[in-house]
Amino acid sequence: MAENGHLYFDNAATSYPKPAEVYAALDRYAREEGGSAGRGAHARAVAGSRLLFNLREELAALLGGHPDRLVLTRHATEALNLALFSLIEPGAVVAHGALEHNAVMRPLQHLAATRGVRLLEIPGDADGRLTPDALRRALAAEPIAAVVTLHGSNVNGAIQDLAALGELCRAREIPFIVDAAQTAGCWPIDQEAMGIDALCVTGHKSLLGPTGVGALLLAARVAERVAPLVHGGTGSESEKETMPDFLPDRLEAGTPNTFGAAGLLAGVRYVTRRTVAAVRRHEDELRGRLRERLRAIPGLRVLAADGDALAVVSVVGAVAPSDLAFLLSERYGIATRAGLHCAPRAHRTLGTLAMGALRLAPGPLTPPAAVDEVAAALHDLLGALA
Repeated sequence: MAENGHLYFDNAATSYPKPAEVYAALDRYAREEGGSAGRGAHARAVAGSRLLFNLREELAALLGGHPDRLVLTRHATEALNLALFSLIEPGAVVAHGALEHNAVMRPLQHLAATRGVRLLEIPGDADGRLTPDALRRALAAEPIAAVVTLHGSNVNGAIQDLAALGELCRAREIPFIVDAAQTAGCWPIDQEAMGIDALCVTGHKSLLGPTGVGALLLAARVAERVAPLVHGGTGSESEKETMPDFLPDRLEAGTPNTFGAAGLLAGVRYVTRRTVAAVRRHEDELRGRLRERLRAIPGLRVLAADGDALAVVSVVGAVAPSDLAFLLSERYGIATRAGLHCAPRAHRTLGTLAMGALRLAPGPLTPPAAVDEVAAALHDLLGALA
């Protein structure tokens, strides 16, 4: 969306602008509330506790999870680390897809190096998706003990069939861990119905909250297996020098980010009121329009998955992606993202590992006309550089 004369097409990194009510909630909390949730009986502390309670209830409802098993984290990366370090046993075989973000791959590589975990990449389809048929074959051939994958790619937007993948994992009684950083808030997710054991989300992308707050939603069958990464005060069972054994306190040491939670709650309420279906329709229109405009530009390879996909489109051509991103910003005031997008495995799969790509990602508040402006700017820029 145009703000201060600029066009923001970097929503896959973080959403901008936020709905007005998100800014208002952050300001109100900082100026008028500000108590430490769960740490006192005075009005401000109680208000903070109520805010966190409401966030758990409403975010769990949006994502088809249970509020009592919703753990607030700093981001999806922390949620993934909590799940991966607890649910993957030493020496286990762990299957993953071909489009994974480093938020998944770096913890997995650490587990491989320190616990003897064997990583099994399951080849994707033409767009890199982990298909149910491919997972079924892998499960028949290998002693897979856990499956971890993303829901939507931050490079080409490919959406994966979580319900079908989750059904296969549930039949084998193995943990199914999902990185939903890109999809929570803009794509339908039902944790229970999809058979997701650990759903990892961030608050600052399509949930439209601020940075610094995310969540881990756990299924009942794995919840007791997840151990804390951080130990410390919780405001509960303070007479003990060990962590409480109940959720969410067991996994939430330290003063919570109630300021961030205030903004995230406002974002969740915006998405709930507008509906995920409406956001998806809007972004589907943007994605189709963007693909069409970009494919009309000579010499440009467009990385945009067919079928179900997010409004995330990347391009490569004769000009280095980093140069394009810089010039689009300097000459046209357009914010994009160039490089490997913290997903070198996805770029390897798509054949763009050497230089990466230029990513364009509109968001829920992007007007359709902005797509035309960005495509025209890219066309003009490439023509001038030819």
